[in-house]
Amino acid sequence: MLNLKYLGKQQAQKDFIRLSQKRKMSDANPIKPSNRKNLPGVKPMKNIPEVKNDFGKLYEKLLTNQEKNLFIAAIELGIFQELSNWKSTEELVKKLNINQKNAEVFLNSLVSLDLIEKKNGSFKNLPAVEEFFAEKNDKYLGDSFLSYYDYYNMSSTQICELVRNGPGDGEMPNINSEDLWTEHARLTVNFLRAGMAQLAIRHVSSLPEYPTFRRMLDLGCGTGVFGTLITMNHPSMKAVLFDRPAVLRVAQEVIDEYEMGDRVQVTGGDYICDPIGENYDLVWASETLNFAGEHLDTVIKKIFNALNPGGVYVSLSDGMTDERTKPKEMIMGTLMTALYGNDVGMSEGVIANAMIKSGFASVQSRTVKTPIGEMVMDIARKSS
Repeated sequence: MLNLKYLGKQQAQKDFIRLSQKRKMSDANPIKPSNRKNLPGVKPMKNIPEVKNDFGKLYEKLLTNQEKNLFIAAIELGIFQELSNWKSTEELVKKLNINQKNAEVFLNSLVSLDLIEKKNGSFKNLPAVEEFFAEKNDKYLGDSFLSYYDYYNMSSTQICELVRNGPGDGEMPNINSEDLWTEHARLTVNFLRAGMAQLAIRHVSSLPEYPTFRRMLDLGCGTGVFGTLITMNHPSMKAVLFDRPAVLRVAQEVIDEYEMGDRVQVTGGDYICDPIGENYDLVWASETLNFAGEHLDTVIKKIFNALNPGGVYVSLSDGMTDERTKPKEMIMGTLMTALYGNDVGMSEGVIANAMIKSGFASVQSRTVKTPIGEMVMDIARKSS
């Protein structure tokens, strides 16, 4: 007599093995979406896109403008001037007469940007913000940053217009206004003495010739901060600050502020066509030869002739690299002028090559890290 129960079990096992084999074959040869359209009765499916890169860094750039606006808004509202010590949102609301709910949101955003810190519901400046934005002193940068924000903050509409149609007359509005240059110089005073001047002093004072310097020229001095403070750091050296007469009003203010009138004097003129003086042991020029243009070789030869034998010429400039695509800070810093047809960016090596052509015995170049990005310092020495 047949055991039907046993036969049924055998058949079930065979069916299971047959189904497992089909599944293995299916897994080994999956139907690709692109092949589904060739299958009868199967509706074609849209492919899932293949992603090779991460757009995270690009998304960060989208947020950059918001971050900048939050920072500027905090300066305008006077937030940082109130957070030298821990304060609650309620205390700030009462002090600054701002909205309670939005104040909390705003302060939390500033914490996310590492501008202030938060602890137990209270807020306080982080060290760098405290040093440069809490108190209106010689290092206060609030006014400078507000001014630079207006300068750097080109809208996408402006950029598109300039890229599509070109610079027009090739000149930014009021670029040649003496009042504009004077105001810019005045706003730059604190910007320079909040780190840049100290950096210049360190490099100049490290020169082996430094103790023997008797007279220096700060060419294109602008605010006069570099020349005045470098001279002030030296025990006996005297200096001439040379620039446009309108800008020299600010330089004279700096000289008077530091009571350096007995050792520092100003001379007005255009370094391209006017005499710059003579018998200098040191010539310092920071971000000024960008404006020499096609006259660069002539100006540097003029500097060479103005130096005493054994004299030193130190230039600090932007020094663009990588086919004028780096450093980012320098590219962004000259973007507006470049789009308006006044590209004053200086490529790395241009000044050093001009120094060699002018007859300097030796030229040394180094990359210098500054608060505004990497710059190039070229040091040229005239033979004794």
